[in-house]
Amino acid sequence: MFSKITTRLFSPRALLTALLGLTALLGLAAAPAQAQQGTWPVHVWADQVRVRTCDGTSCGLATTEQLTDVTVQAICQRWGGYVSDGPYDNHYWVEVITPHGTVGWVSAVYVSGGNNDEPVPALPEDSDCR
Repeated sequence: MFSKITTRLFSPRALLTALLGLTALLGLAAAPAQAQQGTWPVHVWADQVRVRTCDGTSCGLATTEQLTDVTVQAICQRWGGYVSDGPYDNHYWVEVITPHGTVGWVSAVYVSGGNNDEPVPALPEDSDCR
């Protein structure tokens, strides 16, 4: 009888279930899918923002889709071509995934948060984004 109890308590399935429960209890569970994918939500506040193939206004358009007051997923940001629009100016560009799934670049001028000529807060900087 003792061996049956021991077998049930320490079967691979029981051990796995216990470990998963302990992991969740201690807050060691896997990070949310968003963090695993390496994207962060950012808000594009302006109207008809063009999405480019690289980090400058001289680059071609990545899509005819234009972004207007929308939250998109950002991959990273880097220093690129200078953009000025009214009181806002910036050299940083943000690599985004548009609502239709195109990957491209928008000037940080049009992304909420941050200050003139500074990176978007909490978004990784990387000179080799893609």
